Amino acid sequence: MTFLAKSMEVVFICAWCVGVAAHVYASRYWFPMWASGFKKLDKHAGYMRKALTGYGVFILAIGVGFAAGAIAEYWGGGW
Repeated sequence: MTFLAKSMEVVFICAWCVGVAAHVYASRYWFPMWASGFKKLDKHAGYMRKALTGYGVFILAIGVGFAAGAIAEYWGGGW
């Protein structure tokens, strides 16, 4: 395995960990709103913004993971 492929493997693993953490963070704010039927409750103030931010980071982490895998396969000689 080349240095580039090994580096992209580390980036991929880090992106996976960030994606899992972001999904857990977003779900912590999404599911209480979903369970209450998305009623406007005072305790849910700011939850939608936090959930969307978390899911945005999750999607970004997926993109970084795909890019790292593509770079490792195309230029790094494969995993």
